[in-house]
Amino acid sequence: MMKHKKNIKNLSPPLTNRYALDRTALANERTYLAWIRSGLASLAGGLAIEKYLGGVISAVDLRFISTSLIVFSILAFIFSAWRYRALHLDLNELDITMLPVSIVAAVSFVFASCSIAALISLWKAVP
Repeated sequence: MMKHKKNIKNLSPPLTNRYALDRTALANERTYLAWIRSGLASLAGGLAIEKYLGGVISAVDLRFISTSLIVFSILAFIFSAWRYRALHLDLNELDITMLPVSIVAAVSFVFASCSIAALISLWKAVP
């Protein structure tokens, strides 16, 4: 007596697994936005420290803190797009529509470019 095996490759994943993939995709978008938010806060903090604490902190310390925050913002924008893309490629067969990687990369590129421009203007400004 021979048992017939079902073709496992043609079966769709159980419903709970599909919901888990959807939750993972949404968590990926939330994580991307959290990195963007952190980068924007770091950029704003670096610029605000340079502007409002000019007479309180020495110029060297002020420039170091501002530069560190702006460099962190650049890294946050770059890492956010890289991380989103890495997980986005692993997710297939979703019930939801994810943000396209091209839009994520474009937004991250614009924010990183703004941070680089702010860093250059910060270093060109006369203390």
